[in-house]
Amino acid sequence: MRLSLLAVVCLGLLPGFSSASAEDKPDPGPPAPVNFTQVPWKDGEALTYLISLGMFEGAQGTFTAHDKGKQWEFDLKLASSGLVDDFYPFTGSFWCLLTKSPWRSDEYGEFRFEPHRTIKERTRIDYTKHCGTREIWIEGKSKTFRVAEDSIDDVGTMLYHLRAIDWKPGDHRVFHVYESDSEKEALADCQARESLAFGHYPKQPLLRILVLPGKGTHHRGRLMLWMTDDARHLPIHADLDFRYGSCSIDLIKDAEAKPVTPP
Repeated sequence: MRLSLLAVVCLGLLPGFSSASAEDKPDPGPPAPVNFTQVPWKDGEALTYLISLGMFEGAQGTFTAHDKGKQWEFDLKLASSGLVDDFYPFTGSFWCLLTKSPWRSDEYGEFRFEPHRTIKERTRIDYTKHCGTREIWIEGKSKTFRVAEDSIDDVGTMLYHLRAIDWKPGDHRVFHVYESDSEKEALADCQARESLAFGHYPKQPLLRILVLPGKGTHHRGRLMLWMTDDARHLPIHADLDFRYGSCSIDLIKDAEAKPVTPP
């Protein structure tokens, strides 16, 4: 198992490692409404998450949002921590560019460093030709693949897409998520409103959202996500079941940085 990939999967909120039965999948329902003109995050917002494997720390990652005018840029800085850092240290930088209108991923890439393995690559999407080009820099080659949809997400933009939806219990949405050069579906269902406390966050109203994999995934997973039922829709806790067990993801630092205007 690639622990750094698991960390990316966890922090990107894309399930992918365990089995889920067909009856667990949310029933088809009306798609949840989205208003991309009033997104619940600000330029410079930084969210730091801790991934824990049972009682042990596994990794920490920080998502940062940058307003580029017509696009949002989302970055993730990731590093192993705790016991995992002792026997399988890794770091990674991931980015994605998202067109605001229409909402769709234009580019995503990563620099990932693991023991005996380095990944440096970028993928760009050309919607006029319905194709993507994956540039594998470390190998000096590229690969072109077909993109069937008019708008897609990547692992990074999916987190923000989830936050942009005006969820209510019973809402359902299908995400077309591309990772590397393959499409994976993620099926999200808002199950309930409930009041819970997680970590250092006090008891508060939360939305509980179940995310399951659809077509294109080689393995199955089950992700249960809790986000604040307020204007920010902050994901503060998630539980992920995967092939080798389970892990939890907790928001441990929240910073809303204000953009600085150059003189």
